[in-house]
Amino acid sequence: MRILVIKPSSLGDIVHGLQVVAIMKKHINGLQVDWVVRDCFAGVVESSGIVDRIYLFRRRAGVLAFFKLLGSIRRRQYDAVLDMQGLARSGLMIFAARSNRKIGRCDSREFSRIFYGEKVARADSPHAVDILLQFLPKFGLEPKFEYALDFDTGKGSYHFEGLYILLFPDSRRPEKRWPFFHELAQNLADAYPKLRVVIAGQSPANSKFLQTNVVDLTGKTSLSDILDLIKHCELVVANDSAPMHIGAALRKMVVALFGPTDFRKYGPYPVNCDHHTILSNKNLRDLSVKDVFGACTIRIDNFLRGH
Repeated sequence: MRILVIKPSSLGDIVHGLQVVAIMKKHINGLQVDWVVRDCFAGVVESSGIVDRIYLFRRRAGVLAFFKLLGSIRRRQYDAVLDMQGLARSGLMIFAARSNRKIGRCDSREFSRIFYGEKVARADSPHAVDILLQFLPKFGLEPKFEYALDFDTGKGSYHFEGLYILLFPDSRRPEKRWPFFHELAQNLADAYPKLRVVIAGQSPANSKFLQTNVVDLTGKTSLSDILDLIKHCELVVANDSAPMHIGAALRKMVVALFGPTDFRKYGPYPVNCDHHTILSNKNLRDLSVKDVFGACTIRIDNFLRGH
């Protein structure tokens, strides 16, 4: 069986889709998976080891490039096509695909549902992963979550001896960014002088760290570096962001900081997992350094006792 998965973005949503398709790959013998993904996220899909062929969606390349993509999709016959995105562009992609089974989300938008032959059932839970798990019954599988995701990161640019904590101050929107990561890093470095505290992301820190066990990699990491850093760390501390979802998918301990978004829909999955601590306040500025530091120390002390 060969299927096409349409899930171009965003990165956290792609990780959710990979978690579901990994279950299909495990239980359906000989399953071949093709995937439509934005060019900037293709490395994540490729390194998952789940996908056999990738179609690049070049969002900024214009209309001509989009029609070329539709033509490439059209050339291959599929046993089923899954629109896990549920928007107008993905609707056009599933329309272009050649298959007798075109399956879409129950909550699709922008008229994409008119291109579906089948829609998945509604989930009992509002979480993004639970919504995507509803694709599984379409292939005779229970909508039951399994941990099966990994990434072949190869050789990343940064390697650290011993244990380290990973902090991600970034998120897509300003109101989702907790503003006190610098203070948190200092407190963690002082409390655990034998551990490294690594800060990664796109936005460089505004000031220097005096502690020698703080490594500031902000503005210096590629996406493959981020995957590698998460894969080898002990704890991920992050806002509502893709690194948080990657950490959860790799079964890392996660301290997740949530502001205006609902952690019941977008939190590290499973939300009730013993590996995860979720701190939520609609105004993230009201979430104190003391509270986040305390949540981190509980996690850190637990894994230090195991070493």
